[in-house]
Amino acid sequence: MTARGRLALLYTGLVLAAGLVLIALTFLLVRRDRPRVVVAFGTGRPVIDPDALSASLDDMHAQTMADFLTQSAIALGIVVVVAAALGWLVAGRVIQSSVAERDRLLDSQRMFVANAAHELRTPLTTMRAAIDVTLDGRPTTSELLAMAGDISDAVDHSQRTLDGLLILARSQTGLVKQREVDLAALVTSALAGVRDLELRTDLRPAVIRGEPVLLERMVNNLVDNAVRYNVAGGHIAVRTGQAFLRIVNSGQVVDPAEVDSLFEPFVRGSRRVRGTGLGLSIVRAVVTAHGGTLSYAACPSGGLDITVQLAPGGNTGKPAGAPSASS
Repeated sequence: MTARGRLALLYTGLVLAAGLVLIALTFLLVRRDRPRVVVAFGTGRPVIDPDALSASLDDMHAQTMADFLTQSAIALGIVVVVAAALGWLVAGRVIQSSVAERDRLLDSQRMFVANAAHELRTPLTTMRAAIDVTLDGRPTTSELLAMAGDISDAVDHSQRTLDGLLILARSQTGLVKQREVDLAALVTSALAGVRDLELRTDLRPAVIRGEPVLLERMVNNLVDNAVRYNVAGGHIAVRTGQAFLRIVNSGQVVDPAEVDSLFEPFVRGSRRVRGTGLGLSIVRAVVTAHGGTLSYAACPSGGLDITVQLAPGGNTGKPAGAPSASS
């Protein structure tokens, strides 16, 4: 039997069971209310013998109960048929929605696997090409050094991709080791290596309870994204407060319709820069794992405005007074 048939049968069975219980209770209550004593008239002579009247009432009551059961059975049969039809329709809609959601998840999973395979295969292809070209003949020392540099870069790219995939998977399996972490301290550390960009900071204590490794990667990815997709002489503005972090960077103008896609795995901005395309997807996964909210918007002058909101202690909810960017 198909899943739709099983669901329809379940709905019909529940309606049938409820109807039978209702009929049984009604039957017992009506039967219990039957008069037990036949009272004679106060004056005059009774029309018929009291025993005959009692027998007649018994017959009439029995006929009434029989009619009640017959009519109830007919009504229940009609209701069951209608319930079966409605159950079949409802089950079809439920299954159709479930199948559509399952297909969407499967398609998303296939795309993720394909993108991951492509990201991991690209550096291997680069290494193979560098080796084949260099060893085609008698390579000089400079050519061997260049090949070694290309292979080293490809290995680093593969390592970053694998690290990103591991962090992404870890953030989706829940929090294991939690302790108090100050987002302001993480931002200070992440900004220490930023050069050639104007830094505008307003860092106030933002202590939350979470997994330090994941939160550090989240902050580093936000800063790294702001640096990679910035422009010469641009700026990065960072604010932290009561369990929130907001980072705004200058850069090329981003189409608002494309902002959502930037938080999908293996999606990069329009500029050709080195990266794995996992940075912002890891940010979203870490925020979700900590029960927070992530809001983002494209700045009219270029760049992104991203806000991470986490409740103190790691509780779900938006901290009071935290700024937000429309997403």
